[in-house]
Amino acid sequence: MKNFYYIILFLYCFMFSCGQKPENVKNVDSLPDIFPDYLGVTVPVNIAPLNFNVKNSQDVYVELSGNGEKLISEGEYADFDIEKWHLLTQKNIGGKITVSVTAKILDEWKKFKDFDIYVSKDSLNDYGLTFRLIPPGYETFAHIGIYQRNIHNFEQAPVVDGMAIQGDCMNCHVPNHANPKEFQLHVRGRHSATFIRRNGEEKYLQTATDSTIANCMYAYWHPSGKYIAYSLNLIHQTFFEDTTKYIEVYDNASDALIMDVDKNQLILYDKLMTEDFESYPVFSPDGKTLFYCSSKPYVKSGILDKMRYSLIKVSFDDKIGKIGSDFDTLINAEQIQKSITHPRPSYDGRFLMFCMADYSVFPIHHKESDLYLLNLEDNTMRNLTEVNSDFAETFHNFSSNSRWFVFNSRRIDKINNLLFISNIDENGHCTKPFLLPQKNPEEYYSNLFFSYNVPDFTSEKVELDIRDFARNIFNAPRIQVGVKRN
Repeated sequence: MKNFYYIILFLYCFMFSCGQKPENVKNVDSLPDIFPDYLGVTVPVNIAPLNFNVKNSQDVYVELSGNGEKLISEGEYADFDIEKWHLLTQKNIGGKITVSVTAKILDEWKKFKDFDIYVSKDSLNDYGLTFRLIPPGYETFAHIGIYQRNIHNFEQAPVVDGMAIQGDCMNCHVPNHANPKEFQLHVRGRHSATFIRRNGEEKYLQTATDSTIANCMYAYWHPSGKYIAYSLNLIHQTFFEDTTKYIEVYDNASDALIMDVDKNQLILYDKLMTEDFESYPVFSPDGKTLFYCSSKPYVKSGILDKMRYSLIKVSFDDKIGKIGSDFDTLINAEQIQKSITHPRPSYDGRFLMFCMADYSVFPIHHKESDLYLLNLEDNTMRNLTEVNSDFAETFHNFSSNSRWFVFNSRRIDKINNLLFISNIDENGHCTKPFLLPQKNPEEYYSNLFFSYNVPDFTSEKVELDIRDFARNIFNAPRIQVGVKRN
């Protein structure tokens, strides 16, 4: 029996050995070709380990060092112990970790030039991210799900999975300033409903009315939690045979309004429901301003490439739920011949980040889409060149402390939208973004057949019972919202 035990132990050690030790190492005067590209990135102290693969390697030997601490990984790829990684980053806040890579390539050990990973002084204490996973070709709603990821490790779990609600589409999940205790989610299809959680109450609303053109869609919470700004969008999709552009998503009509959450009441404003197309309304962090995007209705003439959205703001009085009379066009689309969409303010009130593309209300399919930053103190605008790539950057949101932001990018495989995170300082300067870490990045991303969509930070885990949610989507009575003109 004892011999059997030693045999099992030997086999276990053999199967799960840390890899070969480097020998006869050749020094090369180049940086390692790693995936993801973590060379020179800046990370928060408590992020999940930045594991990586070395291209064409059989084995790797990686040593991390900084401020007297060391961490070694050896095996098929760089796979760092979570607790030891967090200890290393903790010891190097405001400093750097030096990464030394030795890899066995074509049976030859090569020692590459060292590179650094910087550890920011800015914390990222939010629990994680919520996002939608969706097939990039929109093949079926059954495989769409809202998921959450603990960014301090590799735990990922569904908030709501499409299989649980038999293929209905889920979208527009929004926590209030990263707080999942105030949360809204819209389900489209046969069992259409807008789910809202606030003050411990959960309710399922029917938001279509005789006075509005559609259900409530793109959403953003007022900081008080009393209101949600919505746009109502009649969405249309056109697919192309052209291999350089396969889909265009646009609106046939759109309006903006505000819901009084406590009263289950839509507040309609004539100036937000014009012949122009109003979309993507968001509140400022102090709740006193409403930003939104607006375009002339060129689509009614069939001219899609004229659909350019300006950025507009108007005051909001949350005591009476009324907007002001003065509308200020912050960025005029006709003047710059670009389209501004998906505005998102930093929660400290300093900046407004948005997408800019040649045209369109849905820039995720526009290769030229970039992220821009508007300084709300002096109204200066700039392209975030340190963040953008040659492929579409879209759908971004700030962390609860406004020092980090997450966004979608197609830069890896040009098809799937993946999540990147960047540090932003008080002056609006951003660091090189890093791809959301995975346990085995190459294996995970090469086998991923989904795009990440509409990511957002959450300060804590979203607690939602999937079975109860599905049961209520099928059976719970809908509360019909009322309408008030203001």
